[in-house]
Amino acid sequence: MKLKFLHNIENKIYFIPSIYAISATLLSIAVIFIEYQYTNTLINVLPSYFFTSYDLSKTILSTIAGSLFAMITVSFSTIMVVLTMYSSQFSPRTMQDFLKNKVTLKVLGIFIAGFIYSILTLLFIDDSLQGSGESIIFSAMIGVIVAIVCLGYFVYFIHHAANSVQVNLLIESLKEEVIEIVDKIEARNNSNDQIRNDPPDNLKEKLDRKSCEVHPKQSGYIQVIYDIELTKLADEYDIIIRAEKMIGDYVTENTIVFKFWQLNEEAERFSEEKLEEIKNKILGNLAISNERSKKNDIEFGLLKLTEVALRAISPGINDPNTAIFCINQLGWVLSRIAVANLENTYYYNEKDELCFILEDISFWDLLYKTFYQLSHYGNQDVSVAGSIIDALVIIAEGSPKEIKEQVWKFSHYILGGFDKNVLEQEDKKFLNHKIYRLAKETGNKEEREKYFQVENFKIN
Repeated sequence: MKLKFLHNIENKIYFIPSIYAISATLLSIAVIFIEYQYTNTLINVLPSYFFTSYDLSKTILSTIAGSLFAMITVSFSTIMVVLTMYSSQFSPRTMQDFLKNKVTLKVLGIFIAGFIYSILTLLFIDDSLQGSGESIIFSAMIGVIVAIVCLGYFVYFIHHAANSVQVNLLIESLKEEVIEIVDKIEARNNSNDQIRNDPPDNLKEKLDRKSCEVHPKQSGYIQVIYDIELTKLADEYDIIIRAEKMIGDYVTENTIVFKFWQLNEEAERFSEEKLEEIKNKILGNLAISNERSKKNDIEFGLLKLTEVALRAISPGINDPNTAIFCINQLGWVLSRIAVANLENTYYYNEKDELCFILEDISFWDLLYKTFYQLSHYGNQDVSVAGSIIDALVIIAEGSPKEIKEQVWKFSHYILGGFDKNVLEQEDKKFLNHKIYRLAKETGNKEEREKYFQVENFKIN
């Protein structure tokens, strides 16, 4: 439950700005307290230019507060422009990549923090020194430092926004996002001996009995399944839990998201109260939201890359080179997934007993879901068909034999759905060269039934 609460809070847009706002409030209180209690000590320690008079301090802090509020307004307007461009030019699913980007949220947080510091300090500044003419107030100097930091972040934010609307950089960012998830999952699987690929020999026997079903209490997309916590929970209650849905799946109150089995047949059956307790604890390790999360959802990352490519080949935009670049990146990501240790689906306790089952999507399904829309909407574009074959070659390179076989089989699907009536002789030669490269890479060099018939054409 604690992990779920932290996940829900961290996913909110206001989380990082709130941290900066609270920090600014504490800084303002600390500065005012030190200024009230230790003014004489500060005068003896700090140089004289750290201190200003009451009137000058009030002017400085007022100016900073007004300027930072204007920066916040400009930044918000810039964010709206970028989000509009993301939605219309790239994909609505990519909007959260900019809106929830740490740079964007940190910049807003720093601006808000600077504004709060200036306003609070201006409110509590000691007005008893208004007519003394002495320069003993140092909170304004801290405000100046904060303003300079905010100005530097404002320049950085403009640079970040300008880079964010460059489609090639966006595609690279989406690719790295998926690769990061793959690396994280693989590193965890490799470092945990309790997570394995192999089921126990008597798995069918263990699950061939009456099960209890767990339904969610809300509808939405599954964002996180806390598998390690569920393993500990299953070990505690001597049960086996199996996830019926995966991260990224949409579920409703009627969907079965988990099933669990009581292991000890001789033990007394769980009471209704006990069953309800177990179900609530299981659901406490499941995070559901009305939108998909980019943190743990590999399929969602591939979907965003696919949608950018689809938008690029649409008649309204007609940018096939962007689509080709995007498809090449999809090939690189899938090639990384093909060799990664991601299919560890069986979780054991310290006594080497099966506790939790989490079945991942097969590589074939991942291939299909990545390319089936591109195959359909680009079925008359030779460059799209060629780039998909290139992506399949990238996937096949360095992959195990079973992956190569799947890739070669999948190429039949891609080329079978292509509109061959649009092909001229040179188009056929162009595709044949790419098919040959794929056939050679997958060990199917002698299979020529897939090649397009071209007069006086021969591949050496």
